[in-house]
Amino acid sequence: MPRAPMPAHDESAAANGVAAAQALARWILSIDGACLRADAVHQAKLLLLDSIGCAFAGRDEPVCRAVLAVCAEAGRSGPCTIIGTRQKTDAARAALANGVLARVLDLNDYVVGGAKGVPEIGGHPSDNIPVALAIGECRGRSGRDVLAAIVVGYEIYGRLKTLMDRSGPWDGVTVSGVVAPAIAGRLMKLDEDRLAHALALGGARAATPAIVRRGGISAAKSIANALVAESGVAAALLAEQGVTGPLAVLEDDLGLRSVFPNGDIGAVLTAALPDESYIMRSNIKAYPCLATGQSAVAAAIGLHAGIGGAVGTIARIEVTMADYPFLQHQQHDPGRVRPSSREAADHSFQFLIAAALTDGAFGPAQFEGRRWSDPAIVALMERIVMRTDPAWNARAPGSYPCAVRVVDVAGRERSVEVPYPPGYSRGGIAAAEAIDKFHSVTAAALDRDRRERIVAAVLDFDRDATADRLTATLAA
Repeated sequence: MPRAPMPAHDESAAANGVAAAQALARWILSIDGACLRADAVHQAKLLLLDSIGCAFAGRDEPVCRAVLAVCAEAGRSGPCTIIGTRQKTDAARAALANGVLARVLDLNDYVVGGAKGVPEIGGHPSDNIPVALAIGECRGRSGRDVLAAIVVGYEIYGRLKTLMDRSGPWDGVTVSGVVAPAIAGRLMKLDEDRLAHALALGGARAATPAIVRRGGISAAKSIANALVAESGVAAALLAEQGVTGPLAVLEDDLGLRSVFPNGDIGAVLTAALPDESYIMRSNIKAYPCLATGQSAVAAAIGLHAGIGGAVGTIARIEVTMADYPFLQHQQHDPGRVRPSSREAADHSFQFLIAAALTDGAFGPAQFEGRRWSDPAIVALMERIVMRTDPAWNARAPGSYPCAVRVVDVAGRERSVEVPYPPGYSRGGIAAAEAIDKFHSVTAAALDRDRRERIVAAVLDFDRDATADRLTATLAA
């Protein structure tokens, strides 16, 4: 592909804070994919499989149908596969479509972040796996190249999250404005200057307000990262052609400094890659809901059997979680206490517990028929009392534990504690657990043979010269 000449930039700009974007570009290109630890590459494969499973499971959701319709109406053909369809499109639209497909059920991976020994909401770094898949496919990169880009993307994602003010006005998907062009630019083999400008252009379009995940949560929750990722891919493509961006965007007061105020951004982003890189801290979800609700759902399902499903006899439900400020906010956010949308319901502890306690299961079916408005479910939600207990902080460090206790009308009590939910990883995701989840969530969409072919293609991906064998299994 012919490239436009790269415009010269003012060397004096270094004094205005361009170093972070340029230093990060240099760091990204310095990581040798052939030398990555085997456990990190294996983890990347399992997370890729998990993301693909989530995409197949979510394809019939209304917001996915809307996004796919927009992609089809645009009429852009291209080399990139949209998972579960016959559509082919360009890389940016593939990042959008597959990003929404993988994210919509809130079933993709999560990371427990941390600052000063206290867990924090770490987000969903797999939101940007569709970027790696799209660019890997259209540029003919090897499976190993794609997996290495995923590992690098996870690391940048985690580092940027530590620099954010979690209580501030910006949502965590803002980090993907840097992560997406980093993944794309590495796979496109941009030189250091072009990659720095790709990061700058992506960062300039990244800032996403926190309201997408607070209060009356809308469908924007499901598409926020995909929109940022789409823009990040476009940024890399533009930079490849010589388009420049504001290189000081990461640290300048007129850029994203207020989004990333915690620490020296350049030093944090360019620290040596540790043996236990950020990707090893990821967990897979068992249930389609927020990460902090996984233990709550597991506890409620356990109680369902204990009470024989007799929820009508319950007088009171006490829910106790770790004593962290973000959990207190989530417990009492009015938009979650009484959800009015699918997106708010999967972030509502009250709904999750009421539905799981009633049904003894929790999956996409529990949202059907606007279940959060069902009078029986609402009545059960109103009997829930939310609490926090500092004792949980020490008993289950680095986790989002939960205890659920029910008291019936006769005064009988039953309780279940879940310190670490299903899918929680302390040293690497178990392959059998990831594969079992994939089969479970895709069984309604794919026959057994197709599922086995996808699993085999993902597990062998690091030995493939291109992404073609894998992407061929993903199309309709």
